Amino acid sequence: MAQVFGLDFGTTNSLAAIVLNDSVSVLTDRETDRPHPSAVWYHGAEVVAGRRAKDQLTEIATGVVGDVVRSPKSYLGTGAAIHVGGVAREPSDVVADILRHVRTDATSLPGMRDMGFDRAIVTIPVNMKGAARRELRDAAYKAGLHIVQYVHEPLAALYGHLRSQPSFKQKLAELEGRYVLVFDWGGGTLDLTLVKLVGGTLVQIQNMGDNTIGGDRFDERLVNHVKDRHANVYRLASWPSQMPNAEAQLIGQCELAKIRLSERHSATVFMANFLRSDGPERTLDLAVGREELEGLTRDLVDQGMANIDRLLASANVPEAAVALCLATGGVVQMPAIRNRLTEKFGLARVPTIGNGDRVIAEGAAWIAHDGLRLCLAKPFEVLHADDTYVPVIPEGTFLPLENQTHPYELGLYCVDPRDGLAKLQFTRPQWPGRCQPADPRHVYTSLALGVDATARPLFERLELSVKVDHDLIVTARARSTLRGDERAVEIHDLEFGLAADQTRTNGARTQDRDSGSPRPRGSGGAVRLRSNIARTQDAWDLVPGEIVERYRSSYLDKRLSPPQRQVEESMYYKPCSMCGKSTYEINSQGCARCRQPSPEEAAAAREALNAAIARSGGPAPLA
Repeated sequence: MAQVFGLDFGTTNSLAAIVLNDSVSVLTDRETDRPHPSAVWYHGAEVVAGRRAKDQLTEIATGVVGDVVRSPKSYLGTGAAIHVGGVAREPSDVVADILRHVRTDATSLPGMRDMGFDRAIVTIPVNMKGAARRELRDAAYKAGLHIVQYVHEPLAALYGHLRSQPSFKQKLAELEGRYVLVFDWGGGTLDLTLVKLVGGTLVQIQNMGDNTIGGDRFDERLVNHVKDRHANVYRLASWPSQMPNAEAQLIGQCELAKIRLSERHSATVFMANFLRSDGPERTLDLAVGREELEGLTRDLVDQGMANIDRLLASANVPEAAVALCLATGGVVQMPAIRNRLTEKFGLARVPTIGNGDRVIAEGAAWIAHDGLRLCLAKPFEVLHADDTYVPVIPEGTFLPLENQTHPYELGLYCVDPRDGLAKLQFTRPQWPGRCQPADPRHVYTSLALGVDATARPLFERLELSVKVDHDLIVTARARSTLRGDERAVEIHDLEFGLAADQTRTNGARTQDRDSGSPRPRGSGGAVRLRSNIARTQDAWDLVPGEIVERYRSSYLDKRLSPPQRQVEESMYYKPCSMCGKSTYEINSQGCARCRQPSPEEAAAAREALNAAIARSGGPAPLA
């Protein structure tokens, strides 16, 4: 069987990796030994991807810049075409050009020619929707690549870091039930993900992204600063025109300077032919210091640190509960950022890693090598008529691999068919691990299914079919057996984790071990409908009280101790034997014969009685 690669298809850069002989190899660009830029240049009939495409960029931006498309991943799942070079292109075609380039370059490396790079574990952002995952798979097919399974980027990064430790199993055991912050600062965004190891499964607790402070913003400021300094050195009254392609070269030079400043205190930005001029200003030659760069970008770093506070506050997790802060991405190599993280979490909780821009691809490769599976992080539930939640797919269930679909069936009955609709609400608990019916839920979606309004309660059977496909999209289809109505919904935001220790999960429901870490508190459940479905035909205690008597006249006999809720519902709609009004009419319109006096009315009556007693010289007034 061909080897399964790991592939980090990133917004800014893409990188493949593979594990051979229990050692991971990253398949970087042959010439630069760096990840491949996620860019495509449509140069007439020629398609150029990677570094050469990025070198054509004349501004630091994503999307379409001239004949170059940078970061086409952001177009996936939007339904919008990419207009470049006078042609409207499908996003999957543009993405396929990048994947094809990464694949071709990887297999041309020494020792890789016969590896058959056609299957991969592909990493994706936490917030990538199902439609985008589906289109990314189409793009991979076009590039000759089969996606075995998807993995979220922070989970791949964390597993890649842990798997590289000599005491991997011991480290997993130490982190059981504890929180890990994955701090991924790349070229396009800063992504923060709070992860917890629950029963051997890495589960995402909370995620936050900020696309206003990506590494490109650092490059942009350095480019502008270098231009300003060059103009000041030569006292330029106006900015001359630049040489062809000079802006693209300056962007590349400033990016290299930023990288060098992570290891040195000074770096040189040099371009022999920068401006259209015959004077010395034609040449750009400036030394930039580390403190200079830190001063230019201090507010961006401050904003990134503030995002950590916001994430932890939203999850109600204190800093002290974070057992590990894993800093990944190219930007975190800046000493200023590492120092700030160390100040916040302490040196022991912020490991120094030299592969921050490669650890996601390495993690995907280790996941492929170890045969790890995605599993459902929280149970997929349907709301029952008694306000409990019935798991349709249990927590910890392994999710489909390529070309697999997992079906689940559930039979239900309509408790109250009077409005001709059965209401199904699909939910998941807000937090992973053991949960109670009263714990807050997140509502995926609701579905209203037509039923026979004339049928008696608990008579019409409902058939619920739930399928999960290899793009991790859930299709829930319900059918009423009497009326024959059928409705379906797709759910694209299924929450899944990575079974890092499969000897413990084994595809079954995982449990949340109590290790002393505080459990986040929710902000309350979502607004939800009153479900009118039940799993069995004998659930008469769930039928509204006002219609129970119609079908079971003796059910509400007080000697049988019927549920108080049903007794109250029965009385609420039953007309009063004295005045003929309903409870609602008595309460809203009033009835002197049937309604208890209000506190104000009772007080007024007492005052009138006391006044009458006082006038007659009778006994002491009533209290």
